[in-house]
Amino acid sequence: MGIAKILVVGGIQGQLKKAFSKISKLQAKQNFSLALVVGDLFAAENDDANSEELQALLHGQINVPLPTYFTIGDSAFPDIVKEKLEGDDDLCPNLFYLGRKGTMTTTEGVKIVYLGGRLVQNEASLTQKLGKCDALYLDSEARGLHGAHSANILVTNQWPAGITNGSKIPLPEGLDGGQGTQSISNLCQALKPWYHFSSSPGGVWEREPFKHVVDYNSLDETAVTRFKSLPGVNAPTKEWMTAFTLDTSRPPPTMETPGVSPFIRTSPPRKRAALDDQDTYRRFGSGGHEERRSKRARRNHNKDPNDCFMCLNKAGAKTHLVVSLGEESMVTASRGPLPLPSTFPQLSFSGHVMIIPYYHAADESAQGKRTDEEVANEFKEMNRFRKALSTMIGSKSQGQLGAVCWEVNRTGIRHHHWQLMASQADHVKKGLVEAAFKVAGERNEYPAFQPCDPDSQLPEKSDFFRVWTWVSDPVEMADHTNGNSEKEFGVTKSMYFPLPTDQKFNIWFGREVMAGLLQLENRVNWMDALLRKDGSEQLAEEEDAQGLREDYEEFDFAMK
Repeated sequence: MGIAKILVVGGIQGQLKKAFSKISKLQAKQNFSLALVVGDLFAAENDDANSEELQALLHGQINVPLPTYFTIGDSAFPDIVKEKLEGDDDLCPNLFYLGRKGTMTTTEGVKIVYLGGRLVQNEASLTQKLGKCDALYLDSEARGLHGAHSANILVTNQWPAGITNGSKIPLPEGLDGGQGTQSISNLCQALKPWYHFSSSPGGVWEREPFKHVVDYNSLDETAVTRFKSLPGVNAPTKEWMTAFTLDTSRPPPTMETPGVSPFIRTSPPRKRAALDDQDTYRRFGSGGHEERRSKRARRNHNKDPNDCFMCLNKAGAKTHLVVSLGEESMVTASRGPLPLPSTFPQLSFSGHVMIIPYYHAADESAQGKRTDEEVANEFKEMNRFRKALSTMIGSKSQGQLGAVCWEVNRTGIRHHHWQLMASQADHVKKGLVEAAFKVAGERNEYPAFQPCDPDSQLPEKSDFFRVWTWVSDPVEMADHTNGNSEKEFGVTKSMYFPLPTDQKFNIWFGREVMAGLLQLENRVNWMDALLRKDGSEQLAEEEDAQGLREDYEEFDFAMK
């Protein structure tokens, strides 16, 4: 996590002296962390007009004042650049080639995903594999970047198709709002970047910030993207560059409510005669607009059954988080766990666990509803995991910790799951956890909690919020040495409230309540709580999962 000052510039198009002279003056005043070039850094392949400047750059006669990263735009690189880049990605001091596609994480923790070139329209026409410096990309390469899962900044040469939909910001004269490719739209939707930059053949165009479509899935929150397309260095004033400060610990704020995603709209923006002169060295944060959509439309739009990271057999599965596999469900460590690594020193992991059924709820529309027996078997095993995990937490802490488990069940959810978290035993014994949930429910004007049998399914088959609390005591836990999860230990209580179809509900409700009890309100958003070690999320998550695996091993009935 860190704070970075970032400068983004449009296509330099071979005018290296002019561009880096202006960048140098700006850098002397602002001290940016890094710069990104969007579009063509060099002139067109057969354009010799700027060859002398290119030679000067390669021989160190043009100063690049800060770490500057570039990918490829519309035009192939000059031969002399290709030769240099074949053996090294450093074109000259402080100027680095990212490649055609890929990801990069800066020392400040800024995650950048990039895709240069133009989409190959007819892949059959390719006679050989694309090279490092080709100004092209395949749709499969764009889809491969979905595996990055998220991005602070997305840089693409081309526009996403449909990005102008729903915008009230007029387009510059001569700029075609219908340009763009679906490959980039899909990538933007998959990564939900905080910022998305592309190159513009005309003037600058920045649309209102927009929020992405989110399914009822408590690992996701509504993400907001700010899209801006930058023209080349010949654009008037400074509209070919933009700058902002990015704090990787939290998404940037917006001045007004973000608009709905342009990828679900069809109305084009109007055009204007010409761009007004403007000083576009400015920060993001322009206002948006809100449009109403039915809940059914929000729930059912663009649900790709092949894109669920809770499904082991589907794209993006987080298999490194998996700890135990049952017949109907599995136990995994949590992405972005709410507790800090130091919150529960009695445990070898964060203290936050997921119990996830294999069944992908969104499949019901295609495969039909399951039988009551199938649903009952799933609940029975998940409840068994809950008991075993609770007992493990109590045992490892010698009764100092209890456990809280909650479920959001909502019609239209893609993949149901339970979240289980350690809690101070005194908070559970004294009723503070139950009271916190009840007070928060009243504050949000949710239906009143009702008690229910911890071991039984609810009479409601769907649309409810449920919470379990569990606590034991040090003496009882000291007697528990064999990891027999079949025996009930401690005291378990459960309560729930129904969720009417017209009831607005915060899917982060359970996490918010627990964050308040732990005084960790700044970690309600799971993206603010991602574990990192040596700049790697997966490495840290693997360590957390391994700690959970070691603690849980003797209690894991699925392995016996």
